[in-house]
Amino acid sequence: MLAGTSRPADAQLPIPSVSLMGGVSQFDLSGTGTAPFGAVRLQIPLVFVIAEGSLGVFRPKEQDGRQRTYIIPEAQLQWQILPFLVKPYLGLGAGVFRAVSGPEPHRSEFTGSASAGVRVAVPVIGVGFRGELRVRGIGSGFNGSAAEWTVGVTW
Repeated sequence: MLAGTSRPADAQLPIPSVSLMGGVSQFDLSGTGTAPFGAVRLQIPLVFVIAEGSLGVFRPKEQDGRQRTYIIPEAQLQWQILPFLVKPYLGLGAGVFRAVSGPEPHRSEFTGSASAGVRVAVPVIGVGFRGELRVRGIGSGFNGSAAEWTVGVTW
């Protein structure tokens, strides 16, 4: 390369990743219990945090014996503690907790969430793994709650 020859720097765009998560939700809605939980999550690395969009779904059996299917679209900002192959993180977010099937009423309420988890990168194959606990308050005054324990794969 000749001295005095310059080339503009190539900008590096954040590379999004997708996670498919599954696990169990311990809930306190109209009664308490556990139910299977699943989510699809899109992570976009920003300068100091990771922005995550998520769509979760679960179908708990509530106190009245009825079942409703709930979807939970939400967004979180996550602070990744270490930038290595094993990446613990903490997050805060908000979204909507919405019943989409089952008996009336089909409630739609605000949900706030906090998460703690770890991402593990496997650079040779381009796939990673993830484990997380996400605690959620549901409704005004958080009259409902859930704790979601999930594991998943990221690509």
